[in-house]
Amino acid sequence: MIKNKTLWGLLLMVSFVLLLAACAPEREGAEEATENESSSEENNEESQSTEEDKPEELVVWINDEDIAEEVSTQMFDKYTEETGIEIKYERVAIPDQVQELSLAGPTGDGPDLFFQPQDSLGDIVAQGLAMPIEYTDEEAGAFTDVAMDAFLYEGENYGAPVAIETYFAFYNKSLIDTAPETIDDVLAMSQDLTNPSNDEYGFLISPEFYYLYSFMNAYGGYVFGEEGGVYDPTDIGLDNEGSIEGLQKYKEFIDEGLLPKTLTVDVLDGLFKEGKVGMVVSGPWNMPIYKEALGDDLATAPLPKMNGEVAPSFVGVKSWLVSYYSENQKWATDLAKFMTNDENSQLYYEVTGELPPRPEILDAVEDPIYAGYTEQVPHGTLMPNVPEMSPIWDMDIAIELINNGSDVESAVKDTVQSIKDKIGTMGTSE
Repeated sequence: MIKNKTLWGLLLMVSFVLLLAACAPEREGAEEATENESSSEENNEESQSTEEDKPEELVVWINDEDIAEEVSTQMFDKYTEETGIEIKYERVAIPDQVQELSLAGPTGDGPDLFFQPQDSLGDIVAQGLAMPIEYTDEEAGAFTDVAMDAFLYEGENYGAPVAIETYFAFYNKSLIDTAPETIDDVLAMSQDLTNPSNDEYGFLISPEFYYLYSFMNAYGGYVFGEEGGVYDPTDIGLDNEGSIEGLQKYKEFIDEGLLPKTLTVDVLDGLFKEGKVGMVVSGPWNMPIYKEALGDDLATAPLPKMNGEVAPSFVGVKSWLVSYYSENQKWATDLAKFMTNDENSQLYYEVTGELPPRPEILDAVEDPIYAGYTEQVPHGTLMPNVPEMSPIWDMDIAIELINNGSDVESAVKDTVQSIKDKIGTMGTSE
């Protein structure tokens, strides 16, 4: 009995000591050691997980252009060298990517990364095609605020910004000494230089809403009303008096035979490269192409003044987006950030001529050929990134009607009403 009581006493004492040790506050050193050990284990697990999750291949959809392939493959090669991940790319035209992703994504045939301007973002998010990209404050600070805001949707960022773009004037110094200052000066210059029988023109602008929005916005037209950075899709200003007045100014060129009624971008580019056009409206994507064709005769300027001010232009930001259907979203995000880092943004600028939205690159541009580009950007209007922007591009229908002789006011009002009906249907379906 005594032995048993002694044994129980010893057990009670040991238990009491252990209880005190458990209840006692941990020393700072011991706590840090425990945290460091735990952190080390987590880091090791994360590292092992990262290596285990690393895919053999990522699929990327690039724009269907030779220059896009040229610059992208250089980045892909560097990424493969650093990570061991092969990059399989496909050329898919930007306007086709969203619809094709909606079909290919669910079947597992879509990309990990795709490439889009911000005006398609609302539609992309509404369809659930992309995943947000998380940025630290330091990472986000490497881009301009405009670039980050362009792909901000309902508080989340969806894009890795590649380039900020707008259109401006290119002119041929062998035909005109300086760019005309006002739209009326452009009209007078066109009257002097245009000879359609020889495919010679003073001024060419593609008959698309994207470009002709400058005429509309300059006189008071707008896409959506906006307050506090929030768009109101029920407030469309594309059929107001300003929009109509601006398009009537454009129609003067058509009525006087100074612009071909069936002009296309390809024809415009071809004639300008051949030295048959004094001035055209285009964007930075043509900078290296025009430069190669015209050499030192090429110069740029902001758009001519309309209604007393430099004509506004649509400003767009093109970015890489991570597909919702990607099975490698972490690595797709890593690739997107890699292709938009400082080194690769500089490479993109050097190859394509387009300006990445990184302040250190923008501030270092000294080539006078970029004067029109950089001077035009502050006069730009950021394209809305809400889903309701998609039907807005139907304004091309109004432009076509005007080119074919329709009354400006009726063409615009009929088209805008159709757009409003489409947007109304979108609201009902939601």
